Amino acid sequence: MSNSITIALFGSFDANDRVHSRVLKWELGKPQRVRPQYGGPGVDIAVAGPVDESAWAIARWTIELSDTSGDGVSARVAALAAELRDLSAITVGMPNSAYTGTLTPKNAECLERPITAISPVAFAETVEVIVEREAWVYGATETPYDAEAVTIPCVLSLAAMLGDAPAPLNLLLEATAADLHQVVAGVYPDAPAALEKFVLEAVDLSWSAGAADTDANGYPDGAGNTVWKTNAAAGVYTDVDVTDYLPGTYALYANVKRDAGASPATIETPYTDPVTIEGTDLRRQLVGIVSLPCATVRGAATSTLRLTMKGDDTDYVYCNTLEIIPVSWGYVGWHHTTPGSSADTLRFADGLVYADDAASLAYAIDPTSLLALGGTLVIIGEGTAEAPTQAAETTVSYEPRWEQLPTSGIGAGPGI
Repeated sequence: MSNSITIALFGSFDANDRVHSRVLKWELGKPQRVRPQYGGPGVDIAVAGPVDESAWAIARWTIELSDTSGDGVSARVAALAAELRDLSAITVGMPNSAYTGTLTPKNAECLERPITAISPVAFAETVEVIVEREAWVYGATETPYDAEAVTIPCVLSLAAMLGDAPAPLNLLLEATAADLHQVVAGVYPDAPAALEKFVLEAVDLSWSAGAADTDANGYPDGAGNTVWKTNAAAGVYTDVDVTDYLPGTYALYANVKRDAGASPATIETPYTDPVTIEGTDLRRQLVGIVSLPCATVRGAATSTLRLTMKGDDTDYVYCNTLEIIPVSWGYVGWHHTTPGSSADTLRFADGLVYADDAASLAYAIDPTSLLALGGTLVIIGEGTAEAPTQAAETTVSYEPRWEQLPTSGIGAGPGI
């Protein structure tokens, strides 16, 4: 590291102006990575959860402050101490770098003023600054998608994300047709994947019995056979190949409906309780939370997840799509339980969901963050009325995170 090209701004105090201040050494620290267990009702086994965001890192600076008098040095130390007391944001990096990082302090102790002068003509004091800070170095906000026109369900590639640590995504969805009645989003950290990996059409799966049927509101466009139906009380099933999904936790949604007289009408997996199919319109229902793959396999073996639908031997139940939403790496959603209720705008930020600019925690599906560094953002949802898809504009933004600012010229991160 060359001190002559180092930015170290403690609020308004320049700790490396090369005239009265000079950074002799610094350590930005490294956050701990803790992965708690994810569990609860409806989860078949415990799996690793998201990285703990609460841990602090310790940053240290050794700074030489100089002036033409002892009082001048004392005043400079006092100015630095005042900035630390206010917990001002600390900017570090290279001058004119697009990737200068920002540290957010959590706790700091006041510095002691210098007591003795070093010489009659030059006065200097070396101080050590120790700051407990947020675990991450932040970069300027990036916006991979700005009012992008999408058709929900959809996937968005996050391959261009910057940083060397996962960062929370802010997601804004604005309806351009019917208002939004439900939206669910999850992050899949593997290479950008196709929508067909997460949204499976029932008519394309192999069922033990039943038949294909038409539905004008069936995904993807309402044309031709778009749903699979059965009235068998014993149930019909399909075995979905889940061999190549990354090991983790997934939410299973089914876009289903029933005939008015169908009772019972259910859908289930071996790992979840039967879920009653609620209405006569195609709607997405949460079947359950499961761990995929269901089995560890080698060679040509296949891991399958069985989905079973049951009718009453008279009236029919219908399945349009099975939607597999990754949960382990971030999962948010909003579903208004009142029929016909909706929102024109949904925003997911800082672990909260805002419906039409008002915090709407009562209808939040899971109040967590979308934590990503590359991969795929998966979004499903629907409007107030039946429709194969939902038109919306989406904006995705985030603040890149780094654990350590890398040496200049290494990678795309901030340079020192």
